[in-house]
Amino acid sequence: MDSRRDTVYKQLFSHPEIVRDLLVGLLPAEWARALTVNELERVNASYASDHGKARHADVVWRARIGGEWVYVYILLEFQSRPDKWMALRMQVYVGLLYQDLVAQHRLSKHGKLPPVLPIVLYHGRRPWRAATTLAQLMLPPPVGQERFQPGQQYLLVDQHHQGTRGDIVNLVIRVLRCRTEPELWLAVKAFVTRMREPDLNPIRETLRNWLQLTLQDELGETKMDLEEDDAMPAERKYKLEDVLTDEFLDLLLQPREDSVKEGLQAGMQQGIQQGIQQGIQQGERAALQRLLTRLLARTGIPAGAESRIAEADSSQLSDWIKALFDGASPRQLFAEG
Repeated sequence: MDSRRDTVYKQLFSHPEIVRDLLVGLLPAEWARALTVNELERVNASYASDHGKARHADVVWRARIGGEWVYVYILLEFQSRPDKWMALRMQVYVGLLYQDLVAQHRLSKHGKLPPVLPIVLYHGRRPWRAATTLAQLMLPPPVGQERFQPGQQYLLVDQHHQGTRGDIVNLVIRVLRCRTEPELWLAVKAFVTRMREPDLNPIRETLRNWLQLTLQDELGETKMDLEEDDAMPAERKYKLEDVLTDEFLDLLLQPREDSVKEGLQAGMQQGIQQGIQQGIQQGERAALQRLLTRLLARTGIPAGAESRIAEADSSQLSDWIKALFDGASPRQLFAEG
């Protein structure tokens, strides 16, 4: 995962809406379903051991349940390989968290430490096969010593075994684990549907930014740079955000226009002719007109282009769209006819 995606991915978990959705999706408990975003609070995630060694990379939230705070310790795991010693690391992290709470006198009203829910989020290429309990990393103790052994374990969220949960974190993972283009767009459609539900309104822009960066990585850089000419600044480009608008998301969620969406995706990666042709076969001339007009609007629609777009058949519209994705200047494109 590159640094931009890494940063935006972590930012997802700075929002209580994401954390609540994760807990509801993972846990069958009634308290999780009853949890509101106002009962979640992010806390310091930097701790130092007695030897001064610090840990900074994790995200820690606490949830108020039944009048007490329950800490949700979320470790964002970005390694490309599973970590054999993750259960041991989690034991250390939870211990540092507890030390910090004691030092700050942030205990329960009865002077006790809070329970902790350790969660590891993993989206590496290979399935996670590391131990999820500390006991799995230890030799069996002598008879009579079992109860004195540490028993740390963690809840694993692994992209390879997440099923069809509908929470936004599972849908993020579903997008990340796609291996084929049709699979990717089905995942994107499910992600967009969930993203646009009212409870995620406060973080819609963050989710959109993450999706843009992910699609750029998955589909490769597009060939949508405009040729320089004296009619527009040299830095003006077609970018993924030019297309991933609310209007396009509406289009994406319309079943009759899936073929247009597939055509757009194909253009981002290797030319859109085949996908657009599917749209032609289904009579999607109006959708092609809207898509072309939206692309042109980013740099200014050339004189006379609107009337030509209105009169053009689907074949001509698809040719113009493909030319734009291949790097043609709108002014030159319509001057040439």
